[in-house]
Amino acid sequence: MTALRLSVESLIVSPNEAALAEQLSEHLRVTTGRGPSPSEVRSWQRSLPALARDLADAGLGKVELLVEYKLPLTSKRADVVLAGVHPRTGEDSYVVVELKQWSRAEPSDQGDHLVIVDGMPGRDLLNPAEQVRRYCEYMSDFLSVLKDRPRSVHGAA
Repeated sequence: MTALRLSVESLIVSPNEAALAEQLSEHLRVTTGRGPSPSEVRSWQRSLPALARDLADAGLGKVELLVEYKLPLTSKRADVVLAGVHPRTGEDSYVVVELKQWSRAEPSDQGDHLVIVDGMPGRDLLNPAEQVRRYCEYMSDFLSVLKDRPRSVHGAA
């Protein structure tokens, strides 16, 4: 389930960050019974327009953004899944995007896939690259539309 689906072009045309965040907040309240944290709202307001501008600058205005895509049968949500057509193959293509607003992170001594993030003391977090890799793997394994096309799913953090 996706909280919001829109094209890059439509987000660029009406960049009302507050309205976008409210729509996402309401969806989260309805589907999970809880509202977003203030930091999550700020992240939507800052990250989504920036991502859309970067995609538009790259000539990807027709790409669809599936915002806060809930992975089936889990409580996990990918920040954004980009859905479009691969420019070389012409086949459906998906990119799972994990957005972080961290200013700095460093490897943790507690494990290869963990990082220590400034401003989040006492807590090792999963490296966003590993997080998105796991999301891609899960989607490729779980979603029947991707079963025979695991190379159509990529990730970015």
